Amino acid sequence: MNQDLTSKIVVWATEIASCAAELPSRQARENYLAERERELAEGAAAEGAAQGDALLLAATCVNAARRIMTELLAQRASIPQGRA
Repeated sequence: MNQDLTSKIVVWATEIASCAAELPSRQARENYLAERERELAEGAAAEGAAQGDALLLAATCVNAARRIMTELLAQRASIPQGRA
């Protein structure tokens, strides 16, 4: 993977994770991540990537998003909500 593609994956993963973390339930987040993975794979294939490469790219991005989302949710859970 070249540096440009790696940087794009990080940006996409961060954006996907931020959106997913805002959803109200685990199931909603999982559905959202699955849909983004499908869209990323289709987009990569449309850009000329081989099917296997497109699937790998999409899975890599969504797996990174899942890890980022987990950290975002953990940080949110540990921050007091303004009540003493």
